Amino acid sequence: MGVIRIKPLIIILILIFLFMILSSDVFAQKKILVLHSYHQGLEWTDQISEGIRSVFPYNDKVKIFYEYLDAKRNYSEKYYDKLISLYREKAKIINFDVIIVSDNAAFNFILEYGEELYPKTPIVFCGVNNFNSNFLVNKEDICGIVENADHRKIIDLILKLHPNLNELIIINDQTLTGKNIQEELKVVLKDYKNKIEYEIWDTFTLNDLQNRLISLDQNDVIYLLVFNRDRAGNFISYNQGIDIIKSVSKNPIYGAWDFYLGKGILGGKLISAQAQGKEAALMAKKIINGQQDFREKIVFDKGSNFYFDYLELKKYNITENDLPAGSRIVNQPDSFFKKNNRYLLWGLAFLIFIILILIIIYYLKNKEKEKLDKLNLELEQKVKQRTRELEKMTITDELTDLFNRRHILDLLEIEIKKASRYNRNLSVIMIDIDFFKKVNDNHGHQFGDKVLKILSDILQQNTRNIDFVGRYGGEEFLIILPETDLDQAYLVAEKLRKTVKETQISGLESGITISCGAAQFEDDLGHQLIKRADDLLYKAKAKGRDRVEI
Repeated sequence: MGVIRIKPLIIILILIFLFMILSSDVFAQKKILVLHSYHQGLEWTDQISEGIRSVFPYNDKVKIFYEYLDAKRNYSEKYYDKLISLYREKAKIINFDVIIVSDNAAFNFILEYGEELYPKTPIVFCGVNNFNSNFLVNKEDICGIVENADHRKIIDLILKLHPNLNELIIINDQTLTGKNIQEELKVVLKDYKNKIEYEIWDTFTLNDLQNRLISLDQNDVIYLLVFNRDRAGNFISYNQGIDIIKSVSKNPIYGAWDFYLGKGILGGKLISAQAQGKEAALMAKKIINGQQDFREKIVFDKGSNFYFDYLELKKYNITENDLPAGSRIVNQPDSFFKKNNRYLLWGLAFLIFIILILIIIYYLKNKEKEKLDKLNLELEQKVKQRTRELEKMTITDELTDLFNRRHILDLLEIEIKKASRYNRNLSVIMIDIDFFKKVNDNHGHQFGDKVLKILSDILQQNTRNIDFVGRYGGEEFLIILPETDLDQAYLVAEKLRKTVKETQISGLESGITISCGAAQFEDDLGHQLIKRADDLLYKAKAKGRDRVEI
């Protein structure tokens, strides 16, 4: 019985084992070799890798292996002999499902050694210049993107934007890529034989190049192709190359590749390494998925759009209206909305959130609206009333209800600024009650307070709406008279003196008198103006009181 029960379990385990073996090829990780012509760190190469990674992000289904021929910095036969020996050993280790090669050096390498190293492995190429269909004779499993810079449209653009063109200076090098691009360009230049003058600079040292650039005519235009190696064999990065040219030349520079954009070229119909890498990766993806049709296997990349640098356009007085339709511009100043887009979106989101909250609150509290409105109105009225009271307390004298000393001095500073700015008259009157101490001593301080209130009423009733009356301290008062000269101030002070003297005060047989000092603003400071008026006040007291001094 035990044996009979065990047999079904063994059968199931054998079936699972066979299924795993049979399906291992289906679930196996796909391996892609990316063979670059140049070295890691070169912007063109890194951008191709970035385009490939956009299609094959890091995951367990596809593993990408990168190899670099470093052909811009190492190009001797001895180097290549050692390199092929190295790759013969490496090829024994891993079998690849597809190989992506970038640029001419890797393309030529795979055409020569691909069948030996990676037999029957599909090939996808990109960045290949000066392509000849004969390259693919008897090559079945190969497809890719031909890099074919649109020199014709770029030259036509230069002629349009620079009608006074003197000579077109074409800067190129003697690398494999440079030679292939130059062959393509020579075909195009035949059509411009009698239309433009041009020179091709392709053999030079860095010093030679800089000396030649310095001597350019101001109407010459530079067309920068490949500039990665000089005659002495020195490697030159894209950034170094454009910096060398810009450091000595004021002439506009055009290009055909986007790795120069934003670094000094004015513009051009630019080819993108990243776009080529992405397109090659999409072809590779179809291959590993069994979808690639090799009958339509070659794509020509002439650059999708015209690109320009706003800073360079501005430097050479070229407007957007002069550019081809659909041109794209980098380094363009951001509009307000673009610059603050993030904050505006957050603000909008916050506003929508607040609106939703308000709608919810309105819905929930609708029945209590009238009660809340009434309470809010009462509260608002109380707050306003209390605010007015507090404001009044901060600027008025509690006893006389006139402006207090601090506020009357603040008002004086304001009026002095107006008088200075608009060249207007301004006068002040300092007033003091004569023998007020006797009033307090004989009748008490409460009676003295009554006298101060009576005098305050007289001062307010006998001055204009534009005048300011304040209690300066004790029994002293200060009156500010805007748009009033000294003679007019004297008349006001004299009128006040007489009115006070004629006023009968219950409890005082002889009433009270005041002494006044009036002074006119003469471009002095507030405290200086008050001092002059105060000095005149004491002069009036010295002369017997009950008088006005000016």
